[in-house]
Amino acid sequence: MLKLLLALSVGAFFVSPLQAGDVHPVMKECVPGVKHCERWTQEFQTALTLAQKGDHGAQQTVAFCLSSGCHGAVVVDRVASCSWHLVITNSGAATVLDRSNLRNTCRPMTPAQKDEARAHAGELVRKIYNRDMAATDQM
Repeated sequence: MLKLLLALSVGAFFVSPLQAGDVHPVMKECVPGVKHCERWTQEFQTALTLAQKGDHGAQQTVAFCLSSGCHGAVVVDRVASCSWHLVITNSGAATVLDRSNLRNTCRPMTPAQKDEARAHAGELVRKIYNRDMAATDQM
């Protein structure tokens, strides 16, 4: 299930953000002169650590960065973003806005992408909350 991409423009290898239980999204190398990239890279790394411990706000930041790229600091991965939105809605602290973000992020995806997101989210929910993910996901 490993996906390997060769990013020729920066000459680096990137691996799928969520692979076989690994929850380390792909970080980009900041290009000199790109405003705020280093700050967003650090903030994303901090948020990811907290998100994996169940911090709701950090989970929102991770999901946002994976869908937006956080000013070029993170490789955009909509499947991984959808996975984190599913984790958020399964956290027990989800708001109406969280459910809306889930729908907006996940609904445009293909059925195969949705299945992949559900599988990754299930792994994350088990790792973070030590339980299975809820059966309904509002995608």
